[in-house]
Amino acid sequence: MSEIFKFGNPMMILADYKNPEPHKHLAIHLIISLGGEMEWTIEKNKVRCRGIFINSDVTHSGIVDKQGSIVFLFTEISSYTVSLKKKYLQGNPYEVLEDEVVDAMLNEYMSYRNDKGKLDEILLKQCGLDNLYKYRYEERVEKVLTYISGVKTIEPSIVEDLSNHVYLSKSRLSHLFKGQTGMTLHSYLAFEKLIKTFEYLHEGMNVTEACVLAGFSSSSHCSSTFKRMFGISLRDINKTIKK
Repeated sequence: MSEIFKFGNPMMILADYKNPEPHKHLAIHLIISLGGEMEWTIEKNKVRCRGIFINSDVTHSGIVDKQGSIVFLFTEISSYTVSLKKKYLQGNPYEVLEDEVVDAMLNEYMSYRNDKGKLDEILLKQCGLDNLYKYRYEERVEKVLTYISGVKTIEPSIVEDLSNHVYLSKSRLSHLFKGQTGMTLHSYLAFEKLIKTFEYLHEGMNVTEACVLAGFSSSSHCSSTFKRMFGISLRDINKTIKK
């Protein structure tokens, strides 16, 4: 059964999907097999492993053990991103985790899986990651991030609303946001809409209600965004989300 352990940045999912289709995404992935080896096709490389980091904007697909996997999703704005890029990716498309690190993470997972408040931090410490580096963005970008996190619905007018909020033109705001965070504003808004969708699904809403309240024009729009970013079906994962 798939289960979203934590919403936010990073997002942590216990995933029972086995064969995600080829896709690329705006989030860095950390994938830990709960069983045997996984087989990933990353760009043109075949990789067998039990744990792996996959960089953002890198095309990949995989075959995961039937027992499923633990998946972390980090955007450029995550407080863990500086640590993981320095220790692992260093500009590369992927980095395989050593088996002893995977074993340590799985041991902690079995011990603390009921502590959802701290489980992500406990597991990430086992691979040497920390969230101590909290980058302070330019004041107007900080205001934008706070504004987005505070709204229930990301409306179609959100970019105009944000530009008015920080007294910048839409083009200037988009340029500033990308320069400060490394992400386009539209990509960040799409990710935040998905986060809000998951939150509303977890609260018990149906797929259509959750998608529309988050800011998607329809459930099909949300589903296509989810499929494009993560290579799996929103409805399939919703069937197994624990309410």
